Amino acid sequence: MKMPTHIIACGGLVEDLEGNLLVVKTEHGGWVFPGGQVEVGENLMDGVIREVKEESRIDVEVKHLIGVYSNTGIYKW
Repeated sequence: MKMPTHIIACGGLVEDLEGNLLVVKTEHGGWVFPGGQVEVGENLMDGVIREVKEESRIDVEVKHLIGVYSNTGIYKW
């Protein structure tokens, strides 16, 4: 895998028809909204769809972009 020069992550708020929100259990026992790192060459919307599917086995449709955030810390490989 080619390493990115910037790490971009995405996450989703997944709501069902009854208004329930999807959370997934982490390996450390916590609960979070599904999400993760966007792959090189992947757009944000496809990244959200893939991450939700990987973590929950649920197919989703992206309806809204809530925000874009940046972590300016330096990561050295």
